[in-house]
Amino acid sequence: MRYVHYTYALLLVVCFLFPTKAKAMEAQKDLKIQEVFQRYGKKKNVTMVELSNEMLETFSMTHYKSITIKDDAEALRFTRKCLEEDQHGARKIKEVTDDGGIISAYYQLPGMNEELNRFILFKLSKKGVITLVYIEGELDSDDLITILFTKKDL
Repeated sequence: MRYVHYTYALLLVVCFLFPTKAKAMEAQKDLKIQEVFQRYGKKKNVTMVELSNEMLETFSMTHYKSITIKDDAEALRFTRKCLEEDQHGARKIKEVTDDGGIISAYYQLPGMNEELNRFILFKLSKKGVITLVYIEGELDSDDLITILFTKKDL
């Protein structure tokens, strides 16, 4: 009898969590940067963050994912290549290049529907640390700038 209760409870948890993970995967499926998160997310010297639903609602977001990769020339080449593909059709809010390579970028992409905006942020530090952020939600560009410059915990 205990086994049946345990199995039932496990089934409920899986049913409630699966749609959340599926939605998160759908958010970036048409973007090349998704491959950066998949390829490097579990490697050494990499930090990946995905915010919970509670945090997302606080900032009018539906999805937030970031990755920080320390000193990896191949990851930098691959990330820049992905950014080049994803910026087609995007509104370039800010882009800084040095020696022909992007060192800082802020793009707004068309959303899957009119109410959702999607953003890609990229930065390469002077120490070679790559930071890539994907954000999706009802917030607009001004809202995002306000959050980035007032909240240090993202």
